[in-house]
Amino acid sequence: MFDHLRRLEDPNSDRAADDLVTEGYELDERERAAARNGDVAEFHDLGVHPVLINGYCRANGWKRADYKQLFRAEQIRQAENTGRTRWQKS
Repeated sequence: MFDHLRRLEDPNSDRAADDLVTEGYELDERERAAARNGDVAEFHDLGVHPVLINGYCRANGWKRADYKQLFRAEQIRQAENTGRTRWQKS
């Protein structure tokens, strides 16, 4: 995910924001499917850092309110029950 977001910073790149490269990475089928489908809820389940998920969603033009609905209900409840994270308090 990090490499993908870095590639999008290249002004000469014509790669679409939702076109993640999976070749050259040791991914299992579940990880490949999540990358291929842009499955934000699965990214969360696979342990992708929330900042990277946010970057991916923003690169696709989605605001937080837009991509929040891409998570499953239990993921949203869990996030809402954890309170504010350290970076949100500063």
